[in-house]
Amino acid sequence: MELRLLEDFVCLSEVSNFSRAAELRHVTQSTLSKRIRMLEHWVGAALVDRSSYPVSLTAEGRIMLPQARELVRQINGLRAGIRSSGLDRDEKIRVLAMHTLRVTCIPIWHKAVETRIGSFEEYPCPANTAYSETVRQFRNDESDFLLTYVHPSVSMGFEASELESITLGRERILPVSAPDSDGKPLHSLETDGIIRYLSYGTQSFFGQVLAPVLREHPLPLNVVAVNAMSVGLHSLALVGTGVAWIPESLAHRDLEEGRLVVAGKDNWTIFADISLYRKTSAKHRPLAEKVWQATQEEARSVVTPFPQRYAQSYA
Repeated sequence: MELRLLEDFVCLSEVSNFSRAAELRHVTQSTLSKRIRMLEHWVGAALVDRSSYPVSLTAEGRIMLPQARELVRQINGLRAGIRSSGLDRDEKIRVLAMHTLRVTCIPIWHKAVETRIGSFEEYPCPANTAYSETVRQFRNDESDFLLTYVHPSVSMGFEASELESITLGRERILPVSAPDSDGKPLHSLETDGIIRYLSYGTQSFFGQVLAPVLREHPLPLNVVAVNAMSVGLHSLALVGTGVAWIPESLAHRDLEEGRLVVAGKDNWTIFADISLYRKTSAKHRPLAEKVWQATQEEARSVVTPFPQRYAQSYA
């Protein structure tokens, strides 16, 4: 049984959509479907209920999911530890990042830096569902940099003197819903009724950001799904399951084209900075130093930082 089959299964469980999971795994939908069936054949049980939309896990799939996540984490951790001993020789950059930023921001950042210093490579670095696990890996020197959202509600657990950072931009986190037949939110925050809510849970970054907001301004929420990843909640919002707070860079095309609409007034919009971090105490390799300096130059020179280029009214 191959590691990629477990990674496919974990990814599919997080986004509940074969097409989106295939895109994130960089394969065709038919290939992903075939690999999930291979895993089911190896396990000897159906793991995915394909009759529902969005797709859901069977009872066996729900039992297997936490074990699959842990196996993926352990094996990738083993691989990262072995590879770290050869970083100087291979001259590749290792960047830990939250999953949404790996999808939306890293390709833009990488391309911008390459225009300044020429081509460079990154080690593949799987994104973790738990924000705390990403920070733990960074603390344990498993990467050159950490790319993350930053918000006052979420502590990284470092002293200010331990880190230096470059702010790449500011992101709006918008409450979104699929539209009804009149183009208005199918699930709105501006209602006296019960609101179907797509939750990040308590351990993810955005779960921690939203917790104090919802305590201060309580809403009649009915949690209908929990997923620590923005891409998973984004997929559920698109098919009308409920309302979710989604980073604008992930949802902007759907908002522009009317597949999603903003589900609340401006006071429900949350802002988070996007920053690249490195440790002040670390001995930085020459390539890592070049990338850092180029990122600083790019941040100073860009008129509209990522992802503020998306900011607009969707009313």
